[in-house]
Amino acid sequence: MADLCKSTPISLARPGPSLPRSIASDRAKRRRVECSHPVIHEGRCLLCERAVDDDHSLPFGFLRPSLRLSHEYADRMREASTGAALGFKKLHLILDLDHTLLHAVRLSDLTPEEEERLVAEAERKAEFGPEGRGDIFLDGSETGKGFVIKLRPFVREFLRKADELFVLTVYTMGGRAYSSRVTKLLDPDREYFGDRVITREDCTLRGRKSLDVVLAKETNVLILDDKKTVWPDHAENLIAIEPFYYFSQGTEKRGVQPGFVHDEDEHDSALATALRVLEGIHQRYFDPKLGLEGGDVRTMVRQMQSQVRGTPGDQSSS
Repeated sequence: MADLCKSTPISLARPGPSLPRSIASDRAKRRRVECSHPVIHEGRCLLCERAVDDDHSLPFGFLRPSLRLSHEYADRMREASTGAALGFKKLHLILDLDHTLLHAVRLSDLTPEEEERLVAEAERKAEFGPEGRGDIFLDGSETGKGFVIKLRPFVREFLRKADELFVLTVYTMGGRAYSSRVTKLLDPDREYFGDRVITREDCTLRGRKSLDVVLAKETNVLILDDKKTVWPDHAENLIAIEPFYYFSQGTEKRGVQPGFVHDEDEHDSALATALRVLEGIHQRYFDPKLGLEGGDVRTMVRQMQSQVRGTPGDQSSS
């Protein structure tokens, strides 16, 4: 695995051009009968070139548009990716976007007070781009319905430190176009996530998230999300975090105070607490005295879940 931080490589051997034509033809015929269709692109197996339906494969369009992998090949990739991460003393960490790392609302949902203050602030900070370390941004879209985005306090330091200990993946119920723009605010140089931005288009179950489209073994995966209900099959991997609301939209219904009135403290935020918990799990997992390396990280998650303060909400998108 040449570059663990950028993406997961996919390669398959094909018959070389030097093979005698008759031998290559015979092998091609056998492949058409025996091929397990490990990698499928635009409905065709890349090995035998036959048309293949989607019944026995999983979508990995976040790695390459229209890409699917067979269950067997995906398992092999999980083994390889997990092994490579362990070689760097890293586990895998899945990060939600909305209400976990940031809060985004449509401009039309801002109160007049918020619009007057926040839009001007976002436009002023936009001159410096994401590298200017701003935390409020305006985001236009192809539909013309713009968003204003507030990054959660401590998020940049969180990502910098978490990247040293984990292979980071974004997993959001937001759409691919929106998620691509937002992750550029968090990771403008693609240092942290690379191609690993999983969106609702990649989900195999409507309205739910699953590790079946994550190329890592479940025993080595941690999840940080504000919403428990979207992970019904992976509660043991989940570290639930208090949802982040900065704008007033949606806060009255949920009985919380928006950060616009009183923002989280940078070094006492929920992300700072979550980082301490994650660092503790990582330290214990790789502690040679405990002999846990190569085991199931979920046993430690159960012991430390309660240390992340707050109770996760029930947002409609996450």
